[in-house]
Amino acid sequence: MRGHLLLRAVRHMEGCIMNDKNAPKVLLVEDNKATAGDFLRLLQLNGFTAEHALDAAEALNKAAAFSPDVVLLDLQIPSAPGLSDEDVEHGFRVLDALLAADPFRPVCIVTAHNQPELIRRAMRRTHGAPFVFKDDDLRRAVPKAVNVALASPAFKMSRTVREFRALVDRNESEDAYRKFIHQHWGAILGPEYQDVRSPYPITRGGEIDLLAIRWDGFPDLWELKRPSDPVFKDYNGWLHHSLECARAIGQLMSYYDAAEKEPRGPLGYDGRRGITVHLQRPRGFVVIGRYQSDAERERLRLENGFLAGLAILTYDDLIERAEQFLTFLQQHRNGDDSPT
Repeated sequence: MRGHLLLRAVRHMEGCIMNDKNAPKVLLVEDNKATAGDFLRLLQLNGFTAEHALDAAEALNKAAAFSPDVVLLDLQIPSAPGLSDEDVEHGFRVLDALLAADPFRPVCIVTAHNQPELIRRAMRRTHGAPFVFKDDDLRRAVPKAVNVALASPAFKMSRTVREFRALVDRNESEDAYRKFIHQHWGAILGPEYQDVRSPYPITRGGEIDLLAIRWDGFPDLWELKRPSDPVFKDYNGWLHHSLECARAIGQLMSYYDAAEKEPRGPLGYDGRRGITVHLQRPRGFVVIGRYQSDAERERLRLENGFLAGLAILTYDDLIERAEQFLTFLQQHRNGDDSPT
């Protein structure tokens, strides 16, 4: 009786997990149907939504349609349905295609091989993603590999950057971007900061959107506008600051003036935490709009070269900066990334 109840509970659990839209999605690429069935049951019982592909062609099609968070890839697979041409080169072709489609999605290698050269080839491509060896205790090895992959800094940061890009595309209020960047400043603004406060009072009645403290103790001021606000306005074929951009620059300049009038000493920024901030002509950043043309990108690059202590960035620049940090994190976290 107890066994029947347990079996019913497991079946109920499997059904719930498969219908959980918030469960992490895992694509299993395995040509052995019996082995695949064991893997799929383990994944479902551990809270993952899983799909299965038998060969290289099906793996790429399902990856595009299913958009998995993690891929479990057996390297020795056939190239297409109905063929018996299993070869690790088909697996490496799938691996390269998966990484080209989403460089930051973890791909865990599942293999019965333990040749050092094969392992080295795979690790150089996946930047040290977990391996699952088929002679391991799969009940532990499979969920552990997926959980380790989901917890990797590059994967988590990539999803934050993707969410930020989608937020920018929706063109929401300035406050939505302030809150998101404040919550995820490490991913969006990068590693040069030790702390970010938002909003931060600069003058009586005046607040800066973000006060970012660098590791040398000096602050940066960040003023945020909407992605739909124009950076430039065309006047007779010449690009000049838009009214919205000029106002944002004026706000920063007023904060500069206020900072210079402050008496020397701390401004009371988190004093109990041992951090002292002196607003002595801080750096300033205005984030506004998106690039409408290559001419705007080149014009802004030239203009920022002449501005002293102030830079104008678009939301495209913020996304590109975050992607550069992310690429560096992924490529250099586990050594040389060049596949051979």
